[in-house]
Amino acid sequence: MRTVNFEGWPGPVSALGFGCASLGSRISRKDGIAAVEQALAAGVTWFDVAPSYGDGDAEMILGTALAKSKVAIATKVGLVSRPTSSAMGFARAIARPLLSKPSTLRRFVRRLRKSAVQRTLLTGDTIRESLARSLERLKVDSLALLALHEPSLEEVRRTDVIRALNDAKRQGLVARIGVAGSIESFLAAKTAGMATDVLQTANSPFNPHSAQIREIARQGDFTITHSVFGSDGRFDHLREAFDQDTAMRQTLENSGRAVRAADLPRFLLDYAFAANPNGVVLLSSFSPQHLALNVAAASCEPAADLAAIVDRHFRARAEDASHRH
Repeated sequence: MRTVNFEGWPGPVSALGFGCASLGSRISRKDGIAAVEQALAAGVTWFDVAPSYGDGDAEMILGTALAKSKVAIATKVGLVSRPTSSAMGFARAIARPLLSKPSTLRRFVRRLRKSAVQRTLLTGDTIRESLARSLERLKVDSLALLALHEPSLEEVRRTDVIRALNDAKRQGLVARIGVAGSIESFLAAKTAGMATDVLQTANSPFNPHSAQIREIARQGDFTITHSVFGSDGRFDHLREAFDQDTAMRQTLENSGRAVRAADLPRFLLDYAFAANPNGVVLLSSFSPQHLALNVAAASCEPAADLAAIVDRHFRARAEDASHRH
């Protein structure tokens, strides 16, 4: 497993991060614990979680699964799981297996689950209370990262928010402070004086931020990326269209890489690690097949210039489509 340096942490961390968004919801407690153990055995040492994940159960399950393993844990503050009735809990359990069904049904179920999350107003007090509960659920004394979860521009500029986060770092409760959201919010937090130097954001060929991410990394900040397969069926659409996209195939062949539609998952993984070569890429690794594919991609040196080549192609396609309309 390739590793990257995470300043402030005792040692390097795996370039592959284990995303826990489904732990306790789509993935049962038993299966989730088994998957975490398999990831540990494969060399994964970065685990990403949040109070809202897994219908509110992910942090507690992850804390049990890690059982004092010497790994880096990142959690967040800002979103929580809504309190549920027994009937709603039963409905969510029924919805779990439907997430493996065709994409239209998956999108419906995901919207249902998304409604189970609510925003917490970010204040100094809510940050301190959320951090204390997270440490207790995770059964640890300190975290590698505490990130504001999709904060607004107003929230990252609040003096009590900045003070609470800076205090948590000063007290050794967290190694580093981050923003899990937009690049705009991350930059605003830095300008406001928050001790944040970690950005966590989505990045994929469908909505590329690779150039900005690389620039932020060059300035000394740490970058974490996710959602490389896109959302709302974009990957399925790409897979269906790929055989007809002769320009894309030619672009890749010119770069010394030939890709078939069947190779797209590995291709997108290689893109993700190329776009964020010195950071962590978060991926779902709950199935043995996904874990093996992710580990294989994370174990290779990032392909030089692959992200730039792909971004140029997708940008040209978007510009061409806008001209046609």
